[in-house]
Amino acid sequence: MGLIEDVFSGNERETLESIVDNAIKLSGAQTGSLVLADDDGGLFVAAGRGLLDKYIGAQINSSEESVSEHVFKTGEPLIIDDHNCSQFSRRKKREGYSVSLPIKKSNGGVVGVLNLNRTDRSFEEENVPHLEALTVNIAIILEENNLRRRREHIIVALSEIVELFSSLFCIDTSDDVFEKIFYSVKTLTGAREAAVFKLSKKRPYLIFERDWPKQLRWRAFTEVDDQIQNSIKQKKIITTEYRSRDFFLFIPLISQNHPPYLFVGILREPITIIDYLVLSIVENMGNATLENISLYQNSKRLTQERERNRLARELHDGLAQILVATQIYIHLLEKSLEEADPNTLLILQKIQSLNKLGLEESRFILSELKGKPITPLQFREKVDEAINLFATPDKEVKVNYKVEVKEIPYQVYQTVLKILQETLSNIQKHAQAQKVTIHIMNSKQQMTFSIEDDGIGFNSEILEDKESEHFGLKNLKERVRVLRGKFIIDSKPGWGTKIMVKIPLPREKTA
Repeated sequence: MGLIEDVFSGNERETLESIVDNAIKLSGAQTGSLVLADDDGGLFVAAGRGLLDKYIGAQINSSEESVSEHVFKTGEPLIIDDHNCSQFSRRKKREGYSVSLPIKKSNGGVVGVLNLNRTDRSFEEENVPHLEALTVNIAIILEENNLRRRREHIIVALSEIVELFSSLFCIDTSDDVFEKIFYSVKTLTGAREAAVFKLSKKRPYLIFERDWPKQLRWRAFTEVDDQIQNSIKQKKIITTEYRSRDFFLFIPLISQNHPPYLFVGILREPITIIDYLVLSIVENMGNATLENISLYQNSKRLTQERERNRLARELHDGLAQILVATQIYIHLLEKSLEEADPNTLLILQKIQSLNKLGLEESRFILSELKGKPITPLQFREKVDEAINLFATPDKEVKVNYKVEVKEIPYQVYQTVLKILQETLSNIQKHAQAQKVTIHIMNSKQQMTFSIEDDGIGFNSEILEDKESEHFGLKNLKERVRVLRGKFIIDSKPGWGTKIMVKIPLPREKTA
């Protein structure tokens, strides 16, 4: 009875049984059954009289075509009597008389079969129209039941969708939003496969997927490109046929406040007008959430930039000016002490060198605060400085530095330097290494950095464990991911460790 209880309410089951009873009385039958199609197209017994309880709700075995299956497929009534039984394997020998009538929806589609049986005499064809009137009533009840279930489903779906999006915050990511949209579409339509493409002038590319077929990339939509472009232009949800039974669902996520995306789902049946309205709500909620996240990130970035500029002004107008003035006075003092003893002059030169170094450092910090690109020479100086600070004299450090770009983006420089400092610190504390090799170089497309030691190594697979305590390395990996780079650790116990990093570089501007 489980399937029946899921589909029909108690009152509806009583009504179906009452219709079977009336059909039995009207036709003079002794037993009867109502067979309906489930969502997968299989047939099950929904109601009956004169049947064992175990058959109510049971699926009909489709290994050999039955009378019910035949009528369901043909949509035509069938009378089984002395002259018509041999075409069905289970009716080689007549054991009674029966009539089976298709139950048709208003659009002509068959949704079930009414079977009536008796043993005393066969059913007459002139009685079939009277029985067909009963099947019309059954079809009406079924359609009303479908509408009720659909309304209940939409109410549940809406409440779940609202709850899903209410759990999102500005600090979440766009992937979190795509996840919520996917579950909303799945809840409403039953879609199991979905993807999100980020739209670009060259070719949109996949950035999110759930059970998405590997062969379905953007070029797979060539045949429906006009519809997609129209959907994007008008910011309108559309569906198009895909293969023989499935459909593509396209939901454009377009706004001036966040990058343009296109959500694509694979549906088993076309959406209704109610589905469309609910999906429009999902689209609006998804867009609003993406906007909030984007605006929050922009606000956070602007706040950080303002704070950096404020600190830069304070440094420029304060410490940097003091150092410049001090350098002038030291220069004047040096002229007035030309006849002083050598030790005094040496001390003065040391002070002058330190002050000059402080001035250069303050200027570099100003560049850092403003996020300005740095030169390869400045980068090399910082690399050497990090090696001197974090590598001890007992280790042999070999550096292969070959950077041939006009300037290095501040974020790239900062990320490579952080990785260098963290890994050198780890080598010093844990690796027990004697030799360290560092490679820093670039191509037109990317900056490549690697650091390798001959220490004791470790099992790098534990980094994938969420409970792992290697927070430093995980943070470095996240830094590289933000820059759309690759971070690879190759290490085994007793075999040393090698960290390889590749970070994309922006194209250099040509004159």
